[in-house]
Amino acid sequence: MNRKVVITGVGTVSPFGVGKEIFWESLRAGKSAARPIESFDASALPVRFWANVPLTDRELQSKLNHRKAAKLLTRAGKMSMIAAAEAAAQSGLDFPNLNPFRTGVSVGASGGGANDLGEAPLDYSSFRRMAAAGYADLSEAEFRKTVLENTHPLLPLKSIPNSIAAHLSITYRAQAVSQTITTACTSSSQAVGEAFHKIKHGLCDVMLTGGADSVTNPDGMSAFSLLGVLSKRNDDYQTASRPFDRDRDGFMAGEGATFFVLEAEEHCKKRGGEILAYLTGYGCTADAYRITDEPEDANGAVAAIKQAVTEAEIAPENLSYINAHGTGTRMNDPTETYALKQVLGAAAYKIPVSSNKSMFGHLVAGAGAIELAASVLSLQNQVIPPTINLQNPDEKCDLDYVPHTARDAKLRHILSNSFGFGGQNSCLVISV
Repeated sequence: MNRKVVITGVGTVSPFGVGKEIFWESLRAGKSAARPIESFDASALPVRFWANVPLTDRELQSKLNHRKAAKLLTRAGKMSMIAAAEAAAQSGLDFPNLNPFRTGVSVGASGGGANDLGEAPLDYSSFRRMAAAGYADLSEAEFRKTVLENTHPLLPLKSIPNSIAAHLSITYRAQAVSQTITTACTSSSQAVGEAFHKIKHGLCDVMLTGGADSVTNPDGMSAFSLLGVLSKRNDDYQTASRPFDRDRDGFMAGEGATFFVLEAEEHCKKRGGEILAYLTGYGCTADAYRITDEPEDANGAVAAIKQAVTEAEIAPENLSYINAHGTGTRMNDPTETYALKQVLGAAAYKIPVSSNKSMFGHLVAGAGAIELAASVLSLQNQVIPPTINLQNPDEKCDLDYVPHTARDAKLRHILSNSFGFGGQNSCLVISV
């Protein structure tokens, strides 16, 4: 079976706020979502800014229709439920009356989930008490007792990676499949790609898919600081995210959630649903090289792009626009540029490329989904969002990156790239 797959709903919670309207308006305007860290004391960190969602946990919870479930949801989970509700509403589907065993969920998420703002797995006050008591002298039993007494009782349920998928399955009565994919920066694009194939090959009629992450917390910022991948441009944070610029020094951490409703074309047309875009191609490979480095020949990225355009049944040179992974790290930008040249040849210089991360940062597990949402909105509005902060292009990054301002364009086929730690590569093609 080889069915056509359509996108009928999009929902997002982004560093610009809740909903796809404010998201698209901000992208089109070339707005930066960067802001100083104010929710905790970041003075000891080398990075003191981020692109967090401008709502507190309480404000997010107030937007949920599932108050009971909120107690078991992480910050990323709450954002996911809000984004999924927006996508479901736009689709117009009556989920309770769908065949539950033809309806599935596919989610890209990080491996954790307990590190919400203001909540750590073990309250830091317990460490202080143990330190004051000379915890090195505590027995193992006394130490574990102290840990248990200071750990949130719902932590095990909040921290399981499949929490978001489980809650979505329950809410939308989706019993065909409920899967979670955790492949770092490609998690959500891979989740969408796998959902696409579930429908294309006849295993499901409807899939609710996307992803989320929230690394804008003390632990997340500390971890990425240790990896040395974050920009340290604290005094000029609004221009810190500089993909393809020779002065780039890393990415900006972001958070958010984005979800889609995918349907078989005939299922959508039979009910009179509106088609936003066709999902036509998916490529997925692994570099099998190093955990954080990319091979110079970009062979994994090249293969993933080729797979995606081949499945979409288009010649690579017929792509209208490429939504780049474009992190702003020293390694990724020239490697992705090289990969595009390998696939496109001379046409690489004629096809516009831009990086959304220049505006809202890197959402890690949620990155691929939010960039696919930007691509869908680009296709609908026939506008390419810009790469902001591109002042001094790297000589190795010599393509048309749509600098500074959005551009009107005739868009028919869009490639969205995701390349992640661990050597994961996932690419999607959408079409009109």
